[in-house]
Amino acid sequence: MRILVVTVIAAGAVASLAAGAANAPQVVSKIKVSPVAAPCAAAGGGGFVWVSEYGAPFLLKINPETNKVIARTGIGDGACGLGYGAGSLWIEDTSSNTVSRVSARTGKRTAAIRVGSQPYDATFAYGAAWATAHTQGDVERIDPARNKVVKRWPLGSPVGIVGAFGSIWAAGSDAVLRIDPTTNSVLARIAVAGGGWTAASADAIWVTASAGLVRIDPAGNDVAATIPFGAGGGALGDPAVVAGKIWLPKIRENRIAIVDPATNTVSSTLKVGAGPFVVTEINGEAWIPSWKGSDIWRVRP
Repeated sequence: MRILVVTVIAAGAVASLAAGAANAPQVVSKIKVSPVAAPCAAAGGGGFVWVSEYGAPFLLKINPETNKVIARTGIGDGACGLGYGAGSLWIEDTSSNTVSRVSARTGKRTAAIRVGSQPYDATFAYGAAWATAHTQGDVERIDPARNKVVKRWPLGSPVGIVGAFGSIWAAGSDAVLRIDPTTNSVLARIAVAGGGWTAASADAIWVTASAGLVRIDPAGNDVAATIPFGAGGGALGDPAVVAGKIWLPKIRENRIAIVDPATNTVSSTLKVGAGPFVVTEINGEAWIPSWKGSDIWRVRP
């Protein structure tokens, strides 16, 4: 009987391991880039994937059919956060204090838009481009028809920005600002200490903060949960929602913590390249540049 019991347990363990392996995220490709590129963030647009290089003033154009870099566009220095809209990529150039506009059709830089000191993130939502100016201390709206900043909102040391639930959400040192893009009015100022990077799921806004990963309920404009990640958040990067879960970069650990919003807990972790800083969801997959390495990971959840 002991042998039978051991055999049954072993078989069950093997089956469980096999099922776990089958359900684990699969690395589709590791796309090589220059060792000095410091690839930072990705965005989809015009049928291609675009990746900003923090260490070199270029935006990479990747063909997702071949997983090959097919072109580079010169942009500003220290580029990272970006978004796609109005037929263009909008990339914040941290060291140049600009937002570069690049045509997805031609791959050419069509504008270098002057923004506040040290932009940290950029996105496109509700007919406009948006950027956070970290040192200047404001959130900025860019009119794509004029390639010009047309409105600013004060916010202490803003970092991440995302469009969701009919609003723009920007995280700063002491609060998350909710802006109505139709009226340009501030709808809420939600107290969050050490607010950083942002993401949006089906029913929540997620913000990295001093206490960890904060979940904000957009219905009540309040903090619904906080998932601790150690002192100072443990060097957390810019998350994304992939297959219904929050993929959160743990930069120093070279891992992605995968958070289940149903339980507000980490359900698993994924080992990736060196220094993952930003996760982006593109067509159901996670694109994770190795900010401290020389490749871009494409992962199927």
